[in-house]
Amino acid sequence: MRNNQTKFIEYAKGFAQSNQRHIWLGGSFLQGNATAFSDVDISVWCNAEEAKRLIEGYGEVVYLSYTQKPFGILIVIYADGVAVDMEIVDDAVGADTGYFHVEDIRKYPYKRNEMICRELALQDDLPYQMARLFHRSLIKFFSGKQAMGVSVANEMASFLHAEPINAKDYENKMLILLQRFISLYTMHEGYQNLLFALINEEKC
Repeated sequence: MRNNQTKFIEYAKGFAQSNQRHIWLGGSFLQGNATAFSDVDISVWCNAEEAKRLIEGYGEVVYLSYTQKPFGILIVIYADGVAVDMEIVDDAVGADTGYFHVEDIRKYPYKRNEMICRELALQDDLPYQMARLFHRSLIKFFSGKQAMGVSVANEMASFLHAEPINAKDYENKMLILLQRFISLYTMHEGYQNLLFALINEEKC
């Protein structure tokens, strides 16, 4: 379930080269401090159709939405556990030769395309947006950022009018919270299975 990020990065590199689309690697994988639970951060200079092909070409997507703060970064979660924060770039003046860049895109003047995220997101209702917090809480907690993981979990607990969660019995409380959410709202089966697998792997 874990450590598939390298496979995705190699896929993105191949996509960039074969389609002649500029892709920049960012975040913890650029900085060299990624963990087994880290998101892959990429910035992609492409249109909506190309972004859709990039997203769907790797594997089964179980969750697809976008960030609110900052606005306009696609959140893509795959069935194999890979989570990608994908920024769509409208223009990036002065990009170096080659198409896959292991460097900070912020060294270039560039503009984020904030409309594509609305076009590609599967849903934008509040329960769907809130469902993303399960995954965010789990990967933060299990990567050693327990306080942040608990804080995000309690956003979900508040949304569901459930008891607060603490670090002591985190896994069991998250299972209960997840089951409560599923009883009230629709959740993609693949995403649901991924969340249960993350919790159960860490409990074992």
